[in-house]
Amino acid sequence: MAFHHPVVEPETLRMRKALKQILAESTPPLIAGTIRLLALTLQIRLEDPQGILARDPGLPRIWAFWHNRILMMPYLYERFCPGRRMLMMVSRSRDGEFITRIMNRFGIDGARGSSSRGGSDALREVLRELQRPQARDIGITPDGPRGPRAKVQDGVLGLAANSGRPIYPVTARYSRHWELPSWDRFQIPQPGAICRVILGPAVAAPKSLESSELGRVRAELERALGE
Repeated sequence: MAFHHPVVEPETLRMRKALKQILAESTPPLIAGTIRLLALTLQIRLEDPQGILARDPGLPRIWAFWHNRILMMPYLYERFCPGRRMLMMVSRSRDGEFITRIMNRFGIDGARGSSSRGGSDALREVLRELQRPQARDIGITPDGPRGPRAKVQDGVLGLAANSGRPIYPVTARYSRHWELPSWDRFQIPQPGAICRVILGPAVAAPKSLESSELGRVRAELERALGE
């Protein structure tokens, strides 16, 4: 017996394409709004013992945070860095495009590329950005996009070494949160939780690209970020 695959009419294909486009355009603002609503319930406490936010306000900063804290970071950046913009390294995947559309609503642009797809192009883009007058801040998840979790990869170290700029660790610690069964154990704060936003200590750029120097800075950044 012969089996025949159903024929999808061109009109049906057009409808599917139109539906995907509608979802792609409407979902990011809904998620951004949900993040803002969730943030309103949190007890947010800033801890900046080194006074990083008040230091050198005209210079761009390299912000580093673990991949599993990315949910609230756009809101926290908008809140504590008003008037500034960030260029964030984001994967070239479809998920990366989706994330970029959400971040755009918090003053964050995307440099598309990762360790697996177009990473060198993205690193060159953010390095050029740091050399521009009135450059944007740079955001990077040093263990993303695939891990291993909480392990600093070479990208952020090379960026700091080539630009000569320090790395500013930032993390959010929640008194209560949900944890997804993903590779990074993605964290979602529960409504009403205390959210401690911890900045620093600043990590000086590697003096060279030698493995021993990169290893020293890698260990220092991992200690600053914690788990």
